[in-house]
Amino acid sequence: MRPFRQPVVDQVVQVVGGLGEPRVQMLAARLIGQFASSTGASPVFMPTPGVLGSASARNSLMADSTVTSVMNVWPRLTVALVGIGSVEPSELLRMSGNVLGESDRAALAAAGAVGDICLRFFDADGAPVATGLDERVIGIAAEQLREVPRRVGVAGGERKYAAVRGAVLGGWVNVLVTDTTTAQRLVADRAA
Repeated sequence: MRPFRQPVVDQVVQVVGGLGEPRVQMLAARLIGQFASSTGASPVFMPTPGVLGSASARNSLMADSTVTSVMNVWPRLTVALVGIGSVEPSELLRMSGNVLGESDRAALAAAGAVGDICLRFFDADGAPVATGLDERVIGIAAEQLREVPRRVGVAGGERKYAAVRGAVLGGWVNVLVTDTTTAQRLVADRAA
């Protein structure tokens, strides 16, 4: 992305803690920083992991002033640019140290989850899926995310079709960036 000549964004705000191994977390921070720089914005980083081992550890971190200062920005968001994930991680995420273990993925599958946005999982119709994982995530809540006026989801491909469809049906996103095949299939499913 080429930098804009004039600032077009005030802040680029991280809405979920880092995921995976440190090398991957550094890449995510660098991407946020580069996006902020390209748009003339100030980056606001979430200085935590995305998922902790217990709800009590999450609650302790969520009470810390460095975390609450980021959370206090979330109600003022006007655009959320989010990836749409599937329950079964890609090979790249698996190699990167994806934080969801087999037991978490099994619980999500048993609850009917097909995808997630910001580690908030939903079923094929886009309805939120609640598991114990929710209590361990440091990130924007599903309700708060849905209050952001423009929610741009980015995903595509056969492997993610159910997740993309669920995100659209559930109103998790109201703008979708995807490939032609996925877009055509979504339109055909809606017409059927």
